[in-house]
Amino acid sequence: MSKTFRTLALIELFGAALLILLGFMLIWWPGLTLQSLVMFCGAFLLVESISAMIGAWRCYGVLRWLRGGVGALGVALALLIVLLPGLTLSFIAAAVGLWTIMCGLGLMTEKTARRRWLYVLAGVLLVLAGIWFIFNHAAAIITIGLWAGMSLLVLGMSQVAAAIAVWRAAKNS
Repeated sequence: MSKTFRTLALIELFGAALLILLGFMLIWWPGLTLQSLVMFCGAFLLVESISAMIGAWRCYGVLRWLRGGVGALGVALALLIVLLPGLTLSFIAAAVGLWTIMCGLGLMTEKTARRRWLYVLAGVLLVLAGIWFIFNHAAAIITIGLWAGMSLLVLGMSQVAAAIAVWRAAKNS
């Protein structure tokens, strides 16, 4: 049993190392790393869409046309993503900007807060950040990359701690 736990700890440690590596990559090269991730997502969507189109041949009636249409739409979207990754990142930046504005407006309208002025201040800052993200996509992409990189570093370090705890538990059993 302890050998199984040690193997699990090593697998967890390997996953943590990959997360920490990706986190550092996102912090050092946020734009380039996000562009690479968009390209991989586009390639994955292309493969999945072609699979859906091939799978449509096994279906009958309306389902065949539905799966084939979804597959064709996915292929078109995948090609757009792969051929224009900058446009895809700009769309993501604009979507994050709109989301940030909506969160800020939600905070400003919070009525149950004790210190309402803090919520209004945070809401105003979020709305300003959202507007900045919408009009300055490069800054938004870099901010998203840095935020994701720091999040992955924290997640990777917590997985390292979990792997060490499992390793010690296996050693003591």
